[in-house]
Amino acid sequence: MLALLTCLLLAAPPAATEAPLDVEADRLVLDQRSGEVVFEGNVRAQQADLRLTCRRLVARYREDGQVASLTAEGAVRVESGELSATAGRAAWSAAQGTLELTDDPVVTRGADHLTGRRIVFWPDAGRVVVEGARGRLRAPRVAADLERALPRR
Repeated sequence: MLALLTCLLLAAPPAATEAPLDVEADRLVLDQRSGEVVFEGNVRAQQADLRLTCRRLVARYREDGQVASLTAEGAVRVESGELSATAGRAAWSAAQGTLELTDDPVVTRGADHLTGRRIVFWPDAGRVVVEGARGRLRAPRVAADLERALPRR
């Protein structure tokens, strides 16, 4: 499951790939002074094979034009291949190097799923913390995922 979570989230940060980020929404509000862009209503974003849908997406930019943070709210769904995650809220921070899922987060791959009150990922470190963890994991798949995810000596 660690590899599932890591694979899902390694693709999540927009800086992780040079592929363009395509976003559609009912409304866009741009505030150049604050460096904030808000997409509202039927938000659909896609970058390579990563897809995100939600009701509201807030992107905050640094002065150099790089994305500082993304916050998705309302029926958040992230999909990449057979991996998917849902939550009421997802927040990605470039400075912290984290992706945090809250409000009933669920991460799924096939019949495997993991839920908790809060799921925080550090994709670069390969670290995941799940508060109030619950789930269904098939043992052979978990063992294989852990073997691939852990560094070899």
